[in-house]
Amino acid sequence: MLNRLCMLSLTRWRYIGLGISSLVTLLALGVLLSQGLHLGLDFTGGLLLELNITTLQSPAELNQLLANAGASGLQLLPGGGAGEWLLKLPPSVQLGSPQEVVDQLHQLLQLPVELIRANQVGPQVGSELFEQGLLALLVASVAISVYLGMRFEWRQAVGVLLSVAHDAVLALGLLAWMQIEFDLNVIAGLMAVIGYSLNDSIVISDRLRDLLQARVTTDIHSCSDRAIKATFSRTMITSGTTLFTVGALLLFGGEALYGFAFTLFAGVLVGTVSSITIASTVQELLGLSTAAYDKKQIETEVWDGV
Repeated sequence: MLNRLCMLSLTRWRYIGLGISSLVTLLALGVLLSQGLHLGLDFTGGLLLELNITTLQSPAELNQLLANAGASGLQLLPGGGAGEWLLKLPPSVQLGSPQEVVDQLHQLLQLPVELIRANQVGPQVGSELFEQGLLALLVASVAISVYLGMRFEWRQAVGVLLSVAHDAVLALGLLAWMQIEFDLNVIAGLMAVIGYSLNDSIVISDRLRDLLQARVTTDIHSCSDRAIKATFSRTMITSGTTLFTVGALLLFGGEALYGFAFTLFAGVLVGTVSSITIASTVQELLGLSTAAYDKKQIETEVWDGV
């Protein structure tokens, strides 16, 4: 009796989670449409300077010095190591050659400024990179759809696809809301999120398929709950260790990797929840039952008999 109540409780929480996830997804889409993504220099073009500035002052203090000197459009960002700084100049800001920019910073800050590396990205190259990044996401999505269609019954495949799409939309919505720079590193993070979310949902779906084929019960809700409970410890251990690693990268990876680490951290966190609240719940709403695998099971038995 107690076990039955626990299963009913899990089913109820899954459906509540589905409602919350749907609402949050709509909010994320609204933020994306209203604010848009903050495209980085990889896509808009511009100049990226890697500098060495020997100082004990914080980024806020240095940027305040620039603002007081009338150069509020310049924002110094901490790099990965001690004394390493980044300066990003969009095409709209024309301050001359990289060395001329360094000389201007030296005069404004009254500190020794050394140019380590300068990367120039043209608008045409940025546009091509943006198109290629979106194409990579599209190809990955099509490949995932084909794979799921071959591996699972269509209702399970749709549930997993919606779970993956939910994770990607939420990650993009957070990036737009916080105006975190969207560059090639973020696209790499999105593709990692898609792969991670897919793997999590497939583990639960595999277990559910085994339970449906074994006909342990005709109640689809009980089968889904048992599949989630059977894989819960594996999900928590995998997600926990991944979040620890990505969290360290988020805190100590520097500005260059911040967008990638943030996207991956948010995606793994959301993906862990969505594999339970969306993938396993949507397939029930679409009418998944033990009868879905009857034909496949009969065909297998006939083939084995031959």
